[in-house]
Amino acid sequence: MRRPVVRLTLPVFLLWLAIIAYAATFSLITLERYAAFEARALDMGNLNQAIWNTAHGNWFHLTNQPGTVNRLSLHVEPILLPIAALYRLYPQPPLLLVLQAMVVALGALPLFALARRQLHGDWAALAFALVYLLHPTIQAANWLEFHPVTLAPTFLLAAFYFLVAGRAGWFALFAVLAASCKEEMALLVFMLGLYALVIQRRARWGLITMALALVWAWLAVFVIQTRFAAGNIHWGRYGYLGETPGAMVASLLTRPGLVWAQLAAAQAGDYLWKLLWPTGFLALLAPEALLLALPSLAINLLADFPPMHQVHTLIYAAPIVPFVLAAAVMGLARLRDWLGQRAAWGRWVVPGMAGLVLLLGLVDQRLHGYLPGSGNALALTVTEHHRRAAPLIAQITPDAKVSAQDRLNPHVSGRETVYIFPRIEDAGTVLVDVTGPAWPQHPNDVRATVDGLLADGFGVAAAEDGYLLLRRGVRAGPLPAAFYTVWQRPDARPSNTQPAIFGDELRLLGHEVTADRYGELVVNLLWETPVPLGRDLRFYVAYLAPDGTLLHDSEFYPPVVVLWYPTSTWTPGMPVQLSTLPWTLEADRFTLALGVYAGENWAEGDRLAVDAADSGLPALENGTLLRLGGYQRSPSGGWTPIPFDTGAPAVPLDVRFGPSLALEGVTLPATAQAGALLPFTVFWRTDAPVEQDYTAFVHLLDAAGSTAAQIDWQPRDALGPLPTSAWLPGHRVVDVQTLRLPDELAPGVYRLIAGLYDWRDGARLPAQGAQALPGDVADLGTVEIE
Repeated sequence: MRRPVVRLTLPVFLLWLAIIAYAATFSLITLERYAAFEARALDMGNLNQAIWNTAHGNWFHLTNQPGTVNRLSLHVEPILLPIAALYRLYPQPPLLLVLQAMVVALGALPLFALARRQLHGDWAALAFALVYLLHPTIQAANWLEFHPVTLAPTFLLAAFYFLVAGRAGWFALFAVLAASCKEEMALLVFMLGLYALVIQRRARWGLITMALALVWAWLAVFVIQTRFAAGNIHWGRYGYLGETPGAMVASLLTRPGLVWAQLAAAQAGDYLWKLLWPTGFLALLAPEALLLALPSLAINLLADFPPMHQVHTLIYAAPIVPFVLAAAVMGLARLRDWLGQRAAWGRWVVPGMAGLVLLLGLVDQRLHGYLPGSGNALALTVTEHHRRAAPLIAQITPDAKVSAQDRLNPHVSGRETVYIFPRIEDAGTVLVDVTGPAWPQHPNDVRATVDGLLADGFGVAAAEDGYLLLRRGVRAGPLPAAFYTVWQRPDARPSNTQPAIFGDELRLLGHEVTADRYGELVVNLLWETPVPLGRDLRFYVAYLAPDGTLLHDSEFYPPVVVLWYPTSTWTPGMPVQLSTLPWTLEADRFTLALGVYAGENWAEGDRLAVDAADSGLPALENGTLLRLGGYQRSPSGGWTPIPFDTGAPAVPLDVRFGPSLALEGVTLPATAQAGALLPFTVFWRTDAPVEQDYTAFVHLLDAAGSTAAQIDWQPRDALGPLPTSAWLPGHRVVDVQTLRLPDELAPGVYRLIAGLYDWRDGARLPAQGAQALPGDVADLGTVEIE
């Protein structure tokens, strides 16, 4: 029988336009991610090496992970065989990224076909196809490098459509393709067979599919993986259920409390909510289709491995999405049939609900998607530093055995032997980037490892902009000048240009506080030395809480510039940028402080004194810790300066304490309530440097002159504690405080007095001036307690 010709309607045209747009967009996004060195050795490096070796006849060979010599010991993914054939044309990771984007985009076609078949309309079908392309879970898997399992949703959707359409040959093809993406996909194919058997009453289809799927799953896990890795290496994620697969199954059947505890820990309810709400929970109306995802749901939620419980950021939930969307389509068809028989407006159910699902899909994309402007989108930039790695990579011969750092590893993994640095073994070539985080090593250990290699037969074959290419047998020598260019910034223009001098040796030209692409805090400091330095200095960068306590400092993760470009080698007059290593700061605000010292640590080191008079920045800890400013988290996730209050007091005062300290005014409410907090602001100033730290106090006096409440504190400003020894002559200190009033405080008029004293012996500083009172205190005014 001749099949009907599919007409190119406007919805079909828009569908193809959306598919092409998705494939192009995610090809560009993932290629840019790769070019920006965001792809990692695990898994991009692993997969590229396994595919490259397979293309060259060494099937699934892998050396990137210790103890692993074959990809089959990690996962069984026969889909890599046809992909390896394509590698004969272009054996590079970009091929994988473009291929993945294209296959994922084509998943919209079978979903469109299914929806058109069930809903009898192209526009409703287009809405569901667009929801698939907009789905954050699908996009997350696509964005996160290349994984064969990311191809499975397209094949599963196609297999389900052809199962519903009754086209056995095409169903078999896509079922095989789906099962070839990862060993556990065979269980989803088994569920398709069960659907054919129970729901469609196609015994032959169902039984054959179920039998073949179970046989393949058994072969993949218990034969192939046992051959290469003594079993599935991921069993440990279910170790709480038992030591063997049989014991795990027994626990699932006999220990429901253990299972419920794990589901609660995995936040299974939230997991399902995130999957179901973007389609308006329509999938619940077709539970027979939704339950096809049960194996993947169980594998993810029962794993004692938190990454598998994520919906919007990793690959694990992607195989579930096809069944959620297919069930939503079938659920809407069921709702239409039910309402169409009971209400005159039943014919509007499909377009109305399809429009709602599309709207929810857009909301989900905006909140969690990866398209530009969406919740998980990253603004990646391929910098000049990234581009300058290419000449070094080009110098590595195809037959070289290479050890490369995590993010460099995928770019050199198209070879028989590659390791993740610092694993060297028989590698004769080493490639590292010393300018940033160095997983799995601490930056100090990277330096030590490189020094050890240079002392053990390796030499510098090339070095540029912070990259090192080491090769065994090359004569050791000094690093070339081109290696240091990554830190030399003659044209830098920092956003904050407050100058400061540390000792007579270093000048701080400016700084900026930024967030990297993952929202982690990074501080860039621009330095210059006027004269050659005869010693190596270290830098202390601290993030302080509003109360002055330490949130984080650079002691454990020092800026890498001090390891590779020590101050004793700096060229006078050449600006040098020092960047802190990225850090996830839990607080939403902090005060940035900076010190310079010689020695092993900040606490015991020989600190350089700070001269920051021109900048108006105070220096703490006996003039050695420069307070650069305060910063608060912005709605976009970056950091903006905290506004600094230097306003005028409500009531001017004229009181001097000792030879140089002055109280210039106060802001005080006219009334307050017993048991409440009484806010007040005092305005301090000094005319000359103060060597001593004094303590401030305020007393609330009743009509008889007795103290009804009091507070003693170290003076502070908007950014935190600011001891008097750090006050800058001529700069106002706006000190905001609160006084807790006793619950039993009687109504009436009370007077507030203030003063300063030496915390060592309690002696008050003498007070004089218009508002000075006996007892060396200042009269701040009165407050009526109501």
